Amino acid sequence: MKKTIIISLIFLASAGTAFSQTIWSLSYEPATPVGEMRDFISESTLVGLNFSAGWYINSRISVGGSIQWTEFYEKNERHTWYFDGGAVTANAWKEFYIWSFYANAKYHFKDVEEEGRFVPYVGMSIGTMYINQNAQVGTYEFKEKSWRFAFAPEVGARIPMGLEQSWGFNFLIRYQMSIYEKNDINILQFLNYSVGVYWKMWPRGERY
Repeated sequence: MKKTIIISLIFLASAGTAFSQTIWSLSYEPATPVGEMRDFISESTLVGLNFSAGWYINSRISVGGSIQWTEFYEKNERHTWYFDGGAVTANAWKEFYIWSFYANAKYHFKDVEEEGRFVPYVGMSIGTMYINQNAQVGTYEFKEKSWRFAFAPEVGARIPMGLEQSWGFNFLIRYQMSIYEKNDINILQFLNYSVGVYWKMWPRGERY
């Protein structure tokens, strides 16, 4: 797992050398489970972080990649857990630890040369999730770890700042979905609410 994260970070850092402008972003991303995932964990989480990089291929379309960490946790005072051969009722602790690795494309509704003070966009990410699901009911415990295909449409906006608009704030809503098919959850789904900062970088000598 650590090797995957390191390789992904190296790829994001090195890919920008092939483009004239790189946009880096670091965001805080709380999340809310929806659908069948909500039957397992119903509480929203305040634990979420996203790091991404993007590069314009023309005046309105950018491509890039992202790494995201999301952690869901819930404690129930009394919970009945059904399994083959019986059931147990006791205090329950339930967790999801999710790493998301995506390639993405975004369409910006303003040209990169004329961004102004508000730049709305829509995007689509496709990639994989590393999902670690844990549950403990009384003395009974189970763990499930797996890699799953995932995708994530999003809608957001950038608010450029500074005289040269070389940095700013980023806001978005992202819907993440994965074909899970484990423990009565066929489709893993959750919504991210993101607020973050971004900054632009140019290769040496190419900005002016």
